[in-house]
Amino acid sequence: MGGALLIVVGIVSVAGTGAIDASATSPVQWSPVHAGDFPDPSVMHDGSVYYGFATQNFAAGNQIVNIQTSTSTDGVTWTNQSTDALPHLPSWAKEGNTWSPTVAYNGSRFVMYYAATQASNGDQCIGRALATQPGGPYVDTSSAPVVCQDGTDAGSTVDNGNYGGSIDPDIFTDHGSSTLIWKSDGNHVASNTAIWSQALSGDLTTLSGTPSLILQSDQPWQRGIVEGPDMVDHGGTDYLFYSGSDEGSSTYAIGYATCLAGPTAACNDSSSNPILTSGPGMSGPGGPAVFTSPTNQLQLAFSAWQGTTIGYLNCGLRPMYLSALTFGTGGVPSLSPATATGSAASPACPGHPPLPPGYWQVASDGGVFSFGSAQFYGSTGSLRLNKPVVGMAATPDAGGYWLVASDGGVFSFGDAWFYGSTGSNKLNKPIVGMVPSIDGHGYWLVASDGGIFSFGDAQFYGSTGAANLAYPITAMAPGYLGGGYWLVDANGQVFSFGDAKFQGQPPFAPGGYRITGMAGTHDTAGYWLASANGNVANFGNAAPDGSLIGQTINAPVVAMRATLDGNGYWLLGADGGIFCFGDAAFEGSMGGRQLNAPMVGLAAV
Repeated sequence: MGGALLIVVGIVSVAGTGAIDASATSPVQWSPVHAGDFPDPSVMHDGSVYYGFATQNFAAGNQIVNIQTSTSTDGVTWTNQSTDALPHLPSWAKEGNTWSPTVAYNGSRFVMYYAATQASNGDQCIGRALATQPGGPYVDTSSAPVVCQDGTDAGSTVDNGNYGGSIDPDIFTDHGSSTLIWKSDGNHVASNTAIWSQALSGDLTTLSGTPSLILQSDQPWQRGIVEGPDMVDHGGTDYLFYSGSDEGSSTYAIGYATCLAGPTAACNDSSSNPILTSGPGMSGPGGPAVFTSPTNQLQLAFSAWQGTTIGYLNCGLRPMYLSALTFGTGGVPSLSPATATGSAASPACPGHPPLPPGYWQVASDGGVFSFGSAQFYGSTGSLRLNKPVVGMAATPDAGGYWLVASDGGVFSFGDAWFYGSTGSNKLNKPIVGMVPSIDGHGYWLVASDGGIFSFGDAQFYGSTGAANLAYPITAMAPGYLGGGYWLVDANGQVFSFGDAKFQGQPPFAPGGYRITGMAGTHDTAGYWLASANGNVANFGNAAPDGSLIGQTINAPVVAMRATLDGNGYWLLGADGGIFCFGDAAFEGSMGGRQLNAPMVGLAAV
């Protein structure tokens, strides 16, 4: 997932079947087989019932369901269960990101491996829980994760260097031997990812030996990410199905590799990858999970964005889909839509109940002022700083925020984790701002020369650090799904990186005033530029919602933020005044009040 990411696993070993050749089937519209959001599915067959497990979701209100469950008698028609398979997390984990469960029966108990956020540092690690019934409740009483490749001694069985953490576990059993397979979370630390494996004990609860790296992200379509592994034996060959690319995009897809020397040796990536990409009815398929139907047909469950609506913040959802898996000439796998009987009615914003509007203002001394639903989590207002604060960013759940100083020192509050800073580095130019990654597990810092510094899972897509710009960079805005960003200089020149496409720029700073703010639309197809005098220029599909041009303002505009749906924005004055346009609601301001230091940054719920 990397990421918001929400990844998937499977749990089954199967022999060859007499399945029909799916490649001969004409293209069919993909339809979900599970009503509602059910990301990263894993399927286990016990008796006459199929059990599906999925990444967390949110029930009524703000109740967190750590692991979703669903049942089926035919593997096609699924009924969501109201219970949480993992109702309580162990002491080392915090709620909020419980991903990619995999479950198997060891002869006496049911064993679940899952990924959760480590409370001590915010990295994802793999835990283990046990249950006496297939649907749970599963219980994990451990004081440390089982696998956690985050470079610290977290007490886990496996801590093989700093690979950004470990997620997406998969239990694979073949001929009486079991293996745990998982992904090292490299994209969490702006690095490539890999898939690992290690032998499991007969009761599936203990790892033995050392981990083996079995697949690396080295194909262009993967874009540095391989995740969601699921291994299956067919005809004596171990096939590793996996996801590649960015989960929050239409390029997310499913590929496979053959592991001719077994599950703990290097696998060979197929040159025909990916084998399943976006199609009619679904976008960005990922998280394969193979199981056998009652008719002995191999099925591959996966999740995908329904239709073409990508991203939870865009009110998309990822239901479970089903494909028939067959092996053709030379053992090449093929996938085609299976019979679908479910539906996926989309709630207003699945998994993300709407929050009342609110925003924070930050002054150069680090004083933070909260309005509306924005909660106060702390500030540096009473501290003596080495350099002044120049900006702030909020976490996606509005449960915390970061402040950044001009030397790149980062201060974290609430559930905003510290992922690094440039506070101890010698910079060519001062830092002028920061923006968070889409899941809040990282952030970018930008300097006035356009130098970009990436931390956590914020990936580096390029910079203007070596371009010798005529005007300093004054603002930065991320692409909607975190796959790129824009920079803008004081004179209005826009620089685009990653999937944040250039949509135009003014011939010079509007009204002759320097650009001080920038915000992107909710689909990365447009942006606004704000000048110090309050003029706003719009490009691409950014609507002309208004500006302060022609009005007298008491202090220059220093920051800009767009609303979640991209139908409005706020401007912040250096005196704390807030100006609202479009659907941006006014919740209060520091305008007209005595300030110890001028305002420099704005973040919004």
